[in-house]
Amino acid sequence: MSEVQIDTVAFHHRAKRLLESLKSGRSASGQSFDSVLVIQGRSDEKNPYTKTIATQMWLLGYEFPNTMMLATKSKLYVVASPKKAKILEAIPSVPGGVTLEILVHGKEADKNKEMFGKLVSILKSSGSTIGVVSKDTTGGKFVDEWMAEFAASKPNFTEADFGPVLSRVLAVKDDSEIKYERTASGLCTTAMRDYFIEEMAGTFDQEKSITNEKMADRIAAVLSNDKLAKKLFSKVPMLDMAEWSAQPLVLSGGQYDLSHDAESSTALLHAGTVVCTLSMRYFMYNATISRTFMIDPSPDQDKNYSFLLDLQKKMLGWMTPGESMGALQAKAAKYVQDQRPDLVDNFVSDCGDVTGIEIRDGVHTIAPSNPELLQANMVIALRVGLQGLTNARATDKLSKTYAYQLIDTVVVKDGDAAAEVLTLCSKEPNDVSFFFNDEDTTAAAKPDVKREAKVDSKREGNGAGARPSTRKSAILPSKFRSEEKDDESTTRKRREHQKELLSRLLAEGRRRFAGEEGDDGEETRVVKKFESYKRETALPREVRNCKILVDERADSIVLPIYGMAVPFHISTLKNISRNDEGEYVYLRLNLVSPGQGVGKKDGLPVEDPGNTFVRSLTFRSTDIARMNETYQSITALKRDQIKRETEKAQLADIVQQDRLMPTVGQRPARLPDVFMRPVAEGKRFPSALEIHSNGLRYMAAGRGAGSAVDILFNNIRHLFFQPCDNELLVLIHVHLRNPIMLGKKKIQDIQFYREASDASFDETGNRRRRIRYGDEDEIEAEQEERRRRRQLNKEFKEFAGKIAEASNHEVEVDTPFREVSFNGVPARSNVLLQPTVDCLVHLSDTPFFIITVADVEIVHLERVQFGLKNFDMVFVFKEFKRAPVHVNTVPMTQLDNVKEWLDSVNLAYTEGPVNLNWAQIMKTINKDPAGFYEDGGWSFLAQDSDAEADESEEEESEFTVSEDEFEESESESSEESEFGTESDDSDDGGDDGDDSGEDWEALEAKAIAYDEKRARPGESPPNRASAKRARKK
Repeated sequence: MSEVQIDTVAFHHRAKRLLESLKSGRSASGQSFDSVLVIQGRSDEKNPYTKTIATQMWLLGYEFPNTMMLATKSKLYVVASPKKAKILEAIPSVPGGVTLEILVHGKEADKNKEMFGKLVSILKSSGSTIGVVSKDTTGGKFVDEWMAEFAASKPNFTEADFGPVLSRVLAVKDDSEIKYERTASGLCTTAMRDYFIEEMAGTFDQEKSITNEKMADRIAAVLSNDKLAKKLFSKVPMLDMAEWSAQPLVLSGGQYDLSHDAESSTALLHAGTVVCTLSMRYFMYNATISRTFMIDPSPDQDKNYSFLLDLQKKMLGWMTPGESMGALQAKAAKYVQDQRPDLVDNFVSDCGDVTGIEIRDGVHTIAPSNPELLQANMVIALRVGLQGLTNARATDKLSKTYAYQLIDTVVVKDGDAAAEVLTLCSKEPNDVSFFFNDEDTTAAAKPDVKREAKVDSKREGNGAGARPSTRKSAILPSKFRSEEKDDESTTRKRREHQKELLSRLLAEGRRRFAGEEGDDGEETRVVKKFESYKRETALPREVRNCKILVDERADSIVLPIYGMAVPFHISTLKNISRNDEGEYVYLRLNLVSPGQGVGKKDGLPVEDPGNTFVRSLTFRSTDIARMNETYQSITALKRDQIKRETEKAQLADIVQQDRLMPTVGQRPARLPDVFMRPVAEGKRFPSALEIHSNGLRYMAAGRGAGSAVDILFNNIRHLFFQPCDNELLVLIHVHLRNPIMLGKKKIQDIQFYREASDASFDETGNRRRRIRYGDEDEIEAEQEERRRRRQLNKEFKEFAGKIAEASNHEVEVDTPFREVSFNGVPARSNVLLQPTVDCLVHLSDTPFFIITVADVEIVHLERVQFGLKNFDMVFVFKEFKRAPVHVNTVPMTQLDNVKEWLDSVNLAYTEGPVNLNWAQIMKTINKDPAGFYEDGGWSFLAQDSDAEADESEEEESEFTVSEDEFEESESESSEESEFGTESDDSDDGGDDGDDSGEDWEALEAKAIAYDEKRARPGESPPNRASAKRARKK
């Protein structure tokens, strides 16, 4: 107790609010209070958080057992033991504060009786109405002594419940309380996002068995595991002040109890619908979060969840000061009634309550007919839920019944602003939906309908937010047309969204280029002036010989013309040629001049176009050796000059980086044995990548040992982590804002990788290999490779996370989504392009391909027409002077997937049947960008796109055919197509002929007979049972 210190400022501020509430408060019957008596006896572990304890924690910051507080309208009295009294007496008085008097309860009964008598006198002088917390019960020797002394005077007083008034005082938080609430909310968010979701996904992915109760126990053990707690909550100061305010709750498998006192069941965690609720305290202030996770959800489940999410967003906007909690609940119920009347019976009427030191305040609940008003700085656990729902497409009994619940800790803001959510754990459908059964469903399907089952499983497994599967079979994915309505509505929504995006682009373009004049889209070319010598005396002495002279110091060639030495700077030389004709050698020097053709240098800028230009000079000589030497010298001088100009152009956009600040006082985090691409120089050698204070450092090994490659955090635009699943490499890729020089090369992408396959292990010499046959070694090798790949992924992912933390999350880790990838040719070869959160990338091979979505203005899809197998994509950037990027030969089967991805990242796209001349288009746009947008902008591309599809559909013919006419035409077509039927029958017969060969069983028997014939004496033939089992699977 000697270390206990009470916040003086907070105490006086809050005690003053308590006395003001005593003056203005009224009981349920409308009676005013004269005094308030709050008494706490011995500690009760079964009921640790009562209103009395909450009041003590709020005023003093600590729980004080065997303590009584008496508040009158002018003074606060506290009765406590000598040790507690000593702590309380240390509270100084402040101007405008509350008058505090400490009374000591010791071991002497007489003095205690005298002290209690004084309190009774104070109560009598204050008035006859005493406010008490009626619902709190307490006991102990201290309480018994007081009740014995007060019993004689008790009939003279009237006790009224002061609990609701205390609730109103505790409900409104000050800045320090909201700070604790934010930290508690962060603890809940981290535990949910970084621990439970990973544990749940790993359990389902690896098909482990664990009960709901056991999973809840694992979550609860996070705080007791010091190593894990420090890793998860590394940024939380004084982590020992964090604790669970309630046992974590995990619900699944059809048993969903959404009441406040629910407990996790002993049933196994089921891969269907999982509800997880976490409540944590920080400095005694509580926060709660609840999330629902869907595994392979059906469209109806996605629809119900999206509606619940929309309802919560609506309620956040309705939570404004002055709104009654009953009215808020009524608005939510009416919204359900209007939008989804089929869910009225499933809607959970209790929509949350005020939280703080008490986990739930029974007075301030968002329940029907509650008159309590919302106030600014109230912290509320907002709850929306649906229970007793039925899944008509359930594949097992446990998935038949399900429930949804979302709880977020929010704070009410001033004015008309929506409530602020403190538990920042994503609840969007894409982030809470998991898909594990795509492959299993396909494998379990019957052989004759395998492709159909695969299409169905992907269609149902993807759910909302995932890409739709493209049908590649003639087999219809459904028997009824009504089941295709969801896809049609998705397509219609996408078209409407694209119209909106194109309109937004047009408005933004007009605003951006209003009043600006364009140019031709080309760089402004300036007249270059070259000076070989400043004065005639600077010419070399050798020019007196009237011979061709190559002056490397002045980068010039001195040519004799009419007996005079005329210098030409090497930059004025276009090229040189040498010819031998008889005894003469001819040197022809072609000089740079305007109007030399249609090449890039056709528009050479000059000061005065009316000048006369020398285009070429020819010299001949019989001195073959000297002419050869001159030719070689001029060629070398021109080559060096071109090299210097090229290097200068490369360095034009190089920005000088800041200096790397090495980590001091501790060893930096390292990722050992990684290779770097591109290689600095020489052969590649593995080295370590280190994290320092403001950047990364890679110490080169091998020939360039000792040289370091430094990458600063402020120069990193994108950081990618690509796992080695279905890849040969696991890698961390850095895309820079400004390029840097690596050796003599300018680079903007650096990659650090490690090979996933262990090529250094030679299993042919393993003794175990010689004595074991069949699949045992192969299975063990596969298991070892999977384990090694998981370890590599974990190591690189953790290191990428450390980079993000070291940069204070200025750099965020992005991971490619392979499930929404598509093939294309961005450079020379066909590669797999994978979207990420911010980019479209190909990182597996060089050249790397990275396009930032934020830089793209519009995407045009070319060669989209019936009969073609591929189409092309053109990315037009917001910076119009940047050349568009082409991705060619994208399979037509992936067209819908590409459109879905572009729409999901808010990129406007158009489509057309032919390729366009983009160089000319961009040149025209750059000449007058304002006029381009005034004339409609990109609407000229949208004629054949999804944005215009709705209008074309409306213009379709309304011609209909009666049933009789349809049957008649059907019979005629069948009579006319007899010849085609014979052709089809012959084709089918050909297929049957191909399948009439030996089946697997016959081939298996032949192989066994062959092995027995070839086997050496004493050896057994190889075991083919495993191959047979594999085929049966």
